[in-house]
Formats: sequence, structure tokens, C-alpha cells
Amino acid sequence: MKHFVQLSQIPRSPDYDYCVIGGGPAGLIAAHELSRRGETLLLEAGAASPESSYSELRAATTDSVLVSDHGVHPANPWTLRGPGGGMERYAGILVRYRAQDFDRSAAFAHASADPRWPIGYEDLRPYYDEVERRFGIARTTGLDPTEPPSCAPLLPPHPPSARAELINEAFDELGIGHFPTPLGVNSRPFARRPVCTRCGPCNETLCLTGAKASVLPLVLGSGSEHRLRLAHAVTAEALRVDPSGRVSAVECLDTARGRHATIRARHFVIAAGALNSCALLLRSTSRLHPHGLANGNDQVGRGIQFKLTGYADVRAPASAQLRESPTLFSTTATTDFYHRLPGGGCGGFLYEASASDRPDTIRLHFVVSETPMSENSVAPAPSSADGPNVVIRHRTHRSDLRRLRSLRSIAVDTLARIGRGVRAQEEFNATGMAHLAGGCRAGTDPRTSVVGPEGRLHQCDNVYVADSAYFPYAAAANPTMTVIANALRISRQLAQHS
Repeated sequence: MKHFVQLSQIPRSPDYDYCVIGGGPAGLIAAHELSRRGETLLLEAGAASPESSYSELRAATTDSVLVSDHGVHPANPWTLRGPGGGMERYAGILVRYRAQDFDRSAAFAHASADPRWPIGYEDLRPYYDEVERRFGIARTTGLDPTEPPSCAPLLPPHPPSARAELINEAFDELGIGHFPTPLGVNSRPFARRPVCTRCGPCNETLCLTGAKASVLPLVLGSGSEHRLRLAHAVTAEALRVDPSGRVSAVECLDTARGRHATIRARHFVIAAGALNSCALLLRSTSRLHPHGLANGNDQVGRGIQFKLTGYADVRAPASAQLRESPTLFSTTATTDFYHRLPGGGCGGFLYEASASDRPDTIRLHFVVSETPMSENSVAPAPSSADGPNVVIRHRTHRSDLRRLRSLRSIAVDTLARIGRGVRAQEEFNATGMAHLAGGCRAGTDPRTSVVGPEGRLHQCDNVYVADSAYFPYAAAANPTMTVIANALRISRQLAQHS
């Protein structure tokens, strides 16, 4: 990636207008937007090596340990370190949060952290629409009962796979509505990207044709008119405040050269992923902030949320003759149980999830959101030369387990209409965390939140959080589109008022 260089190769400016920390989708879209307004530097901890395997990128994510219901384990968030972040290897599912997701206080009355966002769907809708216009989403309209208001689809949906056709038949027998999974994968040429040729497995792999939407090509092809510099293999270690209480610099480690550097800027945007964004603030101690930047009310790191997920699968009957290997990860989905499950409680998302290494297998992925709990938290680890840097403490609420198992039963009942011997497995984040969110939660009360509606730290007026750490409640829908839309909103407002 020739656009990303080592920090030592970037001409030093005495002062950048904006410094963005984190080169995933949120950081890239924020840096792209801010560079229209002023000199912008983006720092990405991962090296620019697209040849790396998915497991290598995951293994390099962070030094942390998870203390959970299932013991103490090395933690490995399911995000990828490297330019583009997880969106470079994602399955292409791009969906909006539903209007109700921005205020789930009635459904989670037992939550110890407020699930209400300080903004609503209508505040984010124009940014959702803009993201869709930029990237294109292959989808239909009118079949999803939870579908929020939006622009008209720009791309037709992908046809169902042979496996999805069997799933749809089973859904029909059970009276379950379904629709093509919304995908940021071109069903016809769009935005200078070719049509998808279904050339191979789509999940956890690079798109070889460029048909799959990603923020990285948008930024790299933005042109020289944008005042944007990109540095990779740079770890942000701590933010430093000046005597006035404003952050004036970030201390970094250039891991490629083993050298430390100090970068000055007028404004800082943190988008390092929920875990690392929290960890950066907690490491940024000073006389004014002895417990970490913006942590005067002990809120940084609190309310961390995972997704609760699982898979159900069954071997296709011999009559189906499914010989080809799956390509697109998902082509059918249902939200009939998104708002409420048969046994009560907020529901979840259920969709086809093809296993590329098992061509004769039909698989469903079931996903429910997690109750926001203040006790689920991120904190610096006790000082140790060889120990972890961060400790994540997490307990799964028993009501969430009931909800997960209720959606699992629906997945199992569906696949039982197709074949015998359905297997189902729940994933409890014992060593990894799916779609990590929260920790720098947004709200209007500084006593119970870290940032305001505009993403700015309550306790520091020139630092913003633009990634999923912002989320007070992480819905059951895949978060990528919401992460990008909210980062676009935050960065555009910052550019307009700075």
C-alpha cells in the first residue's frame, strides 16, 4: 500500500489541524472528511501488508486478557489491525440500525448502563443515505418488516444461493418472512467497482476483484487535493494535555523503527476500535487526569458490549446436489424476531452464513445484542513486564442467554425442515469478542457517559471518539454501516465548527 508510509517518512509539520488515531473504517472516513478542511495525519497501528492472513491480523490486535464467566483467557477482539481494519475482510453485510435501536430502554430496563443513544435514527439517516450512495448496497425494499426509512436501493439484490433457496423454503413452511441479505457487494458495476463474479469465499478474505465495498479504496483514490498523510505501524501510546487542559500532542511508538515520536495537533479523533480507544484514554494520565483522560467520573471503559452469537448447521439432503463451494457469505435473512422473541425479550438477526470449506452444509448465524452493563469494563492491567496491558471484565447477563437460546431454537427448527442431525453451537467470547462496542459511551450526562452527542469528550474539548466505543447500545444488526455513518457525522460536524 504505497499511500501508507512509516512515520519517519512523513514530513514533520509543527502542528497538524487534525490527528486521527486508527485506520479502520471509522478512522479512514473521518480522516478523509477532515482532510478537506485542514492538514490531517492518520496513525494506524498495523502494518500495511495485505498479504497477511486473517489469523495473523487478528493475533496482532492487542495485548489483553479477558476475565469472564468462562475463566481467564488471553483476549482477542474480532477486529483486524491494519489499514482498512476489519472491513477489508468482512462478509459484506451492510445494514442500518433500526429506529428502535436508538432507544431500547424499555427492553433493557434491567441494564445498569443506559441503552439510550443521545441521537436518534433521523439524526443519522442522512449519513446512512450518503454511505449507501458512496458504496452501493445490493438490497431490496418492502420485505423487511423492521426496515427503517431510507433512500431507494441503488443496486438490485443478489439472487439467493442454492443453500439460501432451501432456507427460504423452510422459512416459508414456518411462516417466517425473509429477504435478500443487504450486501456491500456489487450486483452490477457501481462506484468504479466491477460486478461480483462470485469467484471465491467472501468472508475473512480480501476481495480479489474489488466488487466488495470498503472505505480504504475511497480514501486512497481521493486525490491529491486532500491534505491527508497516512502512517502505518504506529502505536498511539498516550495523549498529553497542556496547562490549559487541552490535548496538545500524542506520544507514539514507530514500531517499524523502534523509535518514539510526539505528534502535535489542534484536534484529535480516536477511532482505534472500542477496546483500544478505551485503553488509550486510560493510559493518558496526567496531573489533571490522574485516572486517565476524561475518566474523572470513572466511566471510561464501562459498558463494553459484545455480540452474543452462534451457528446452526445441517448437511444438505443428497437430492439437493449442492456441489459448488459457497462464495457470497449470506444471501437471505430474516428480522421477524428482531424486536421481540416468542418467549419475550428483545430479539435478534438471523441469516444464512455459508461455510466455504463445507459445500454440503447449510448454516444459519443467529445474533442477539447484549444488555449494556456498567460492570462490563476495560481497565489497565497491573504493571508487569511480561503481562497483559489491558484487562477486560465481562459477565453475560442471564436474560441475554435466554434470548440467545430462544433465537437458536428458531434457527434449529428452520434447518430441521431441511435435513436431519441439526447441530448448533453458541459462542461465548471465551477468547474473542465479536463486534466489540461501548466503553466511551455517548450521552448528555457527564456522570454516566464519556462523550456528548457530537462525539466530543465531556472533559476535554478537542478530543473526539468516532468508532464503536461511542455506542451506548450495540444492536443485533451488523454495526459496520452505523460505525461509518456516525464517524462521517462526527467528523463533518467537527470540520464545520473548527
